[in-house]
Amino acid sequence: MHSDSSPSSTKQHRSIKRTWRSLTAGAIAVALTSISPLAHTTGPRAVTDTFSATTANMTPAGLTLRLQVLEWQESAARAEAVAALAAGSDAATLLAKLPTVGYVWPSGSPVGYSVKYAHREALPDGGERITLVTDRRMGSYDYKRWSVPSTAEAKELPYSVIVLTVDSSGAGTGNLVLAGEVMLDETAGTVAIAAGAASVLTNVKREPPKP
Repeated sequence: MHSDSSPSSTKQHRSIKRTWRSLTAGAIAVALTSISPLAHTTGPRAVTDTFSATTANMTPAGLTLRLQVLEWQESAARAEAVAALAAGSDAATLLAKLPTVGYVWPSGSPVGYSVKYAHREALPDGGERITLVTDRRMGSYDYKRWSVPSTAEAKELPYSVIVLTVDSSGAGTGNLVLAGEVMLDETAGTVAIAAGAASVLTNVKREPPKP
């Protein structure tokens, strides 16, 4: 059997090996390039709006709340959240499965409450009505139970509804609903509380955006 061991054959063989190594390295580089962006897609989400408020005429009183909105929901996402709220006693379980669109942080607490519904509505005077719904009842993490003025027969909710009314400068008042009736419109994707509900959030302010 004849074996070609001429110098030209050896050079060709080495050239093929170098070409193969180059192609292999290139394929690996392409694969890493296609994967690496995925490793950088996760991380903290930017805060779209931040509000602060102080509790009053309720327990606890004088507590500052910091309300962060990560995303103002479109109608389809709001309708999904409202459908979860309409489930009654199962609402908290269904809300927990929905994307978090904000947080409510009580001062002095390392634990925040996830917001599953975030809607803003423009008012005729240039202000806004902000409605937020947390996935669980405010005060659930505290030893002392939170309470707001309500009728004795009012049924406790497994979630909390916060409604802020701010003027064009971002200042206003608000309500925190822990019990009672909440009006849900699944078609419009809206949440409303009873008219005349006691205002238990004062010193409501929209915080200026951070640079």
